[in-house]
Amino acid sequence: MKQSAILFFVLFMFGCQKASNKAEPIAEVKSAEVVQPKTVEQNSEIDCEEFFRQLVLSSNLPAVKNYKDVFIRIESSSDDKIVLELYVKNNLSESSQNKQVVENAVAWLNFVPGSEKLFDITADPEEPVEISFKKELLTQYDFRKVCGITTRKNEKSIANIAKTNCKELTGEMMSGEECIISSNSLEDVYQEIINQSLVRDSEFLLKKLPKTNTSEKVNKNGIVEISYKINKNSVIIEMLYEGGVTDIELYNQNQSVRRKIVYNAD
Repeated sequence: MKQSAILFFVLFMFGCQKASNKAEPIAEVKSAEVVQPKTVEQNSEIDCEEFFRQLVLSSNLPAVKNYKDVFIRIESSSDDKIVLELYVKNNLSESSQNKQVVENAVAWLNFVPGSEKLFDITADPEEPVEISFKKELLTQYDFRKVCGITTRKNEKSIANIAKTNCKELTGEMMSGEECIISSNSLEDVYQEIINQSLVRDSEFLLKKLPKTNTSEKVNKNGIVEISYKINKNSVIIEMLYEGGVTDIELYNQNQSVRRKIVYNAD
């Protein structure tokens, strides 16, 4: 009887020791699970190429949906325009020893810093198609800083331009908009039209408002000619197309500018 009691005590102590040894790793795992998330920090600093990678991947560009792995390269960069190349990598290697990876471009994009707009120029650079993307990225990251883009003084003043009393213009074979702009500068309102792409084919307009009457032959994108009539208190621009006319009219009016954009079809 005494021997049986001793044997039971030994087995009981041995069992408790094994249970204690098993419990320790579990406690360590639980502790690691609690501590680990605290060591993970989100990296808010990105470079220029990474910014545009996130921007493009958030867009509705067809190439993003059509290809599983898309890479992005900045082909050229300036204060006026950033050209992006989208490409995929195809592995043509016949063996692991002789690697042969070929890059194929699948899309080309233009990003305009002045208007903060993205355009698809893959099909035709002369007819860019605007692409939507996650606008929150523009406020989350300072792309001008990371990409070394200079903000011009006139762009800062143009950014503060506000439009009021806008009304839609409609009629037979025509459409447009008329707005009262809180600015006393015809030049600033004209620059806003270009930087914000407020009129179709604005990239064909002269970069600066001319001082005198002038006309420019274009013969691109269906545009035949663009003419400018310059007066002290008004600017009238006519964009003559093969199938219609776009009129841009700017008038100084009581410390404001009346801006009128009309699309006329033949």
